[in-house]
Amino acid sequence: MSRDRNLFNCQEDHEVNYVAGLYPDHQKVREFLKAKCASKEIYHSTHEKVYELIHKELGYPVPH
Repeated sequence: MSRDRNLFNCQEDHEVNYVAGLYPDHQKVREFLKAKCASKEIYHSTHEKVYELIHKELGYPVPH
């Protein structure tokens, strides 16, 4: 997806909700994203990097 190369914007709830909605346990992923945004760990990360981090830390496959 071309969106994968776009920067993930922590300030936009709709973006957090969009990514979280790609996973079965979207509430867990949403909380994970909010925590990573708060710690600035995913600041200036692409969507692709965010998916990879979710895979690495939560074990969910990267959505296609």
